[in-house]
Amino acid sequence: MMPLLISYFTADWKYPQHAYELRQQCDALGLDHHIEERPSAGGYIQNCCIKPQFILDCLERFQRPVLWVDVDASIEQRPVFFDGLDCDFAAMRMNPAHRKRWWHVGTMYWAPTHSALEFVREWVSCTGDMTDESSLDQTFKSREWPLRCVNVPPEYFVIQQRHQKPPAGSVIVHRISSGPSKKQQTEAFNRYEREVG
Repeated sequence: MMPLLISYFTADWKYPQHAYELRQQCDALGLDHHIEERPSAGGYIQNCCIKPQFILDCLERFQRPVLWVDVDASIEQRPVFFDGLDCDFAAMRMNPAHRKRWWHVGTMYWAPTHSALEFVREWVSCTGDMTDESSLDQTFKSREWPLRCVNVPPEYFVIQQRHQKPPAGSVIVHRISSGPSKKQQTEAFNRYEREVG
């Protein structure tokens, strides 16, 4: 069963337009989706920190696997890797040569299993003083979790380089956000990055 594609957006910057485009792409590919507007929490970092609670809300509400995709991403083709995937969590592992953290958070699969729900609830409680990516990493490293984790293929987390087309075969392509709120919070964002790795 293909998971429900989920995302949210705030009224800041170009996110409403990105949400419209993501919905159009999902419809064109026949993908079930739930993409909703959430009130801004005050800035880029704060808005990213809505993510764990939103994922938990969707898992509890829909009682089916969900595929989180950042709202400013694009779906180039049907994400068949996730069709019938048997695990609790899936995302792309970071390159340990470049980052100390474990997972990228732009594309994530979550199943509504007991283990996944327990983990996401803990992730929610850890988020607030750091970015969603930092708190996910902190949660993973806080104790041994009985999560069945899968590393997704690289074509499901492609970062589009400015003014370049994504590589052939890309499935989910992410833009580097350049909204004014992110630019204003760059120093704080980089501090969080240094503190957690």
